[in-house]
Amino acid sequence: MQSYFVFVGLFLTLCCRVNLLLALNNKICDKLVGELGDGQSKFIYCATTKAVPVNLCIGCAELYKNLTKDYENLIADANCSKKYLNSDRINIVATTQGILTSMWQKANCDNCFRDDYWSKYDNRSIDLRDCLEKFKSDEVCLACKPFYLDLNQFYHEMESNVGGKVCFDLQDNMNRTRLNWSKTLNCCQREVKLTNFLIAVGVVVLLPIFTFYFTAIVVTKRREANHGLLNEEEPELDAPSTSTLITAAVLSTPSTDPAVISAQTEKIANVLSGAEARLSDDSDLDEPVLKPKVVTTARPYAELDSSSDDEPPLRPKALAGPESESSDDEHLGKVKRA
Repeated sequence: MQSYFVFVGLFLTLCCRVNLLLALNNKICDKLVGELGDGQSKFIYCATTKAVPVNLCIGCAELYKNLTKDYENLIADANCSKKYLNSDRINIVATTQGILTSMWQKANCDNCFRDDYWSKYDNRSIDLRDCLEKFKSDEVCLACKPFYLDLNQFYHEMESNVGGKVCFDLQDNMNRTRLNWSKTLNCCQREVKLTNFLIAVGVVVLLPIFTFYFTAIVVTKRREANHGLLNEEEPELDAPSTSTLITAAVLSTPSTDPAVISAQTEKIANVLSGAEARLSDDSDLDEPVLKPKVVTTARPYAELDSSSDDEPPLRPKALAGPESESSDDEHLGKVKRA
């Protein structure tokens, strides 16, 4: 019985210790979450109040470091990490921390503290500001121009070193400085050379027109040279038209006496008649050579004599003259011997 009471006492003692440990862990988690929420709220307040002009990276750097440390302490405890991280679909604690971290990284705030850029830039910016406050408006441009150029040159070097990811505080400050220098103080006066501008516009406008007409002239000259119409030198004579040549030929023909024309016509007629007679004689000489072959193979010798006697009256070539008769007799004799 006594041992039973001892066992029960030990069990209750262990339960109390477990409850105390759980309560202690809950208090620790609640404390860590409270510290994280307080750090997030302070950083959000700082970023909001320092938005214009932007002074997020420099003005809220300590708050961001505390915020990051509180979040690391929370996720370092296994019980707290299990309780507050990935416990639901929204995951408020991790989502809020992610938004604030993304804003810090998007502003490239880490580059403000790289190679002591902020202090170097701030020293040059203070020198320029003191110069602008010291001189009057009509003297400020000439007196403060070296300080402005020095600051601008340093910004370009810094921008090239960080690959264009300049701290947003420095970007905003440089943009406001340039705006004040160029527009407010009107110190950035660019000399516009109107003559060069007009020459450039004239060249751009007139060059296509000149090119078109020059090309057209060259092409026309080449075509005319190929056709022989025009040359570089002026032609000595103009080529007359066909109608002009015909008219000139008709007008230049001399008039002839009708008697002379009739005599020439008679000569032509005599020449033609003589030519016809010679042609008929030649045809008589050639014709009988072909006929004997046909007649001798078709009919006997007696019939050949009778046909040869009857044939001459039908031939008109016998009227040509005595030469035709002699030619007929000669051919008949030749045929009989064959």
